Amino acid sequence: MFKENIGIEAYIMGKSTIFRKMLLEEPGMIVRPCAYDALSAILIEKAGFKVVGTSGYGIAATLIGQPDIGLVSFGEMLERVRTIINAVSIPVDVDIDTGYGNPLNVYWTVFNFAKIGAAGVRIEDQVWPKKCGHMAGKQLVSIEEMIKKIKAAIRAKNEVDPDIVIGARTDALSVAGLEETIKRGIAYAKAGADYVWVETPTSLEIVETLVKKIPVPIAFNIIPGGRTTPFKIEDLERVGVKYLSIPMVCLYAATKAMIEALKILKETRDLDKIVDMGVTWSEFNEIVGLSKWRRLELEFLTRDELLTRYGTTDLEEIISKEIKETASKWKKSDS
Repeated sequence: MFKENIGIEAYIMGKSTIFRKMLLEEPGMIVRPCAYDALSAILIEKAGFKVVGTSGYGIAATLIGQPDIGLVSFGEMLERVRTIINAVSIPVDVDIDTGYGNPLNVYWTVFNFAKIGAAGVRIEDQVWPKKCGHMAGKQLVSIEEMIKKIKAAIRAKNEVDPDIVIGARTDALSVAGLEETIKRGIAYAKAGADYVWVETPTSLEIVETLVKKIPVPIAFNIIPGGRTTPFKIEDLERVGVKYLSIPMVCLYAATKAMIEALKILKETRDLDKIVDMGVTWSEFNEIVGLSKWRRLELEFLTRDELLTRYGTTDLEEIISKEIKETASKWKKSDS
């Protein structure tokens, strides 16, 4: 894999091992934003987060322009997640919905996500086609079927990378209540899940009960406008929540920014206002690693090729000249 900033720890331990250690051995809560494509994953890593999740909800929206109701196929999800994993050096924990079928499908799904380098996968106990956990109309599979899916996931990951983290999500809280949720959480933990994800808790008392009753780390997400109560992160950490996902921090912010930029362009045709709303051309090039490719050009192209392309073989001169030529055209006058 082609990565510039991957740490020595990832080479020595492997990303799944790092993620497993973060979840099961290291103190404190893991706060995890979610990516929906390679660019959002890059930005999450650049912001300093140590793990990135994938959002099935976000991938459904950005890949096919549809809601999270089970319309994205296994193959489509695998390819999108592959691009996310390839874009970053930190562990990627993957949302694999229900595993796309029965326990055999789960086995094949986990096997393939393990092959592309997933550090963790999470399966859920909804009936397929599933829905976003914050939507109405969800149905649950039996506890027995979900246990088989967890065991199938474990079998598959052990054949590729035994340290891959297996998360088990239950949507029982909004469908069947707290007692059933606890029952399922305990059963999923006994089946071998490394953590239990409980969808949409609505009070700190419920969260505390889940932490006390379920014998593995507890995880869930908070979505702006969704069913989960907007808890304070420090309160969740205080009561023992180990793993908190903030899945829409990139998608919703990007969506609002695009709406506002397009509105200004349509209404004003003022490009200066558009420029002020985003990064510059050269800034974006650095985000996606253009200078790294320039260095590869210097290494692998001949001197004559470089002189023909750039008139120099000096990397700093190439970059500074290009920035100067473009930035000068967009520099605002002081008047």
